[in-house]
Amino acid sequence: MKIKSFVFATILALPLNAFAEEPTPPKPTTPTEKSAKLSDDDVKIVAHIHHVNVMQIDLGKQAKLKGTAAVKRFGETLIKDHTTADKELAAMAKKKGLAKIPAAEPATEADKAEMKQQKESIAALKKLKGADFDREYLRMVIDDHQKELAKSDVFIASAQDADLKTMIEANKTTLQRHHDAAKELQQGEAQASATPKAPKN
Repeated sequence: MKIKSFVFATILALPLNAFAEEPTPPKPTTPTEKSAKLSDDDVKIVAHIHHVNVMQIDLGKQAKLKGTAAVKRFGETLIKDHTTADKELAAMAKKKGLAKIPAAEPATEADKAEMKQQKESIAALKKLKGADFDREYLRMVIDDHQKELAKSDVFIASAQDADLKTMIEANKTTLQRHHDAAKELQQGEAQASATPKAPKN
């Protein structure tokens, strides 16, 4: 009787032992939001932001060469901020599988006209210097940053990637700071030109 009980218990234990020895199958991995590749629409946003960074860096360099002292300092700030932003953008894009940021392509005829106007304005700006340069440069910075602030809201709402969305929000804060600083400089320039100069003896 004892032998029968032992055999029966052994038979019952076999499936359990066999099951315990089987390796646990690995859980299927799915790409996380941080590592997932960027969608085509998000790549277009990245390309646009990169284009803006490059343009503002170029304008900042012109300000350092041809602007007055205050505008030179402001241009240096824009070079620093947009260079940092572009490096962070490139690093984020690389993590998402985008080895090289493509050139920005105008999505509409209005965008195409805007890009053409920007090129013409920059070409004209490079021919100026001193106070004339300051006036046109600050006008361009204010106008461009106003447009980018509006586009940032659209990008934040439409961006699918969480990291990209966070980056756009951070960039918007920087754009607002640049816009406000340019406004202050512009107002200072206007007040200086409006103040009558004391007659020479």
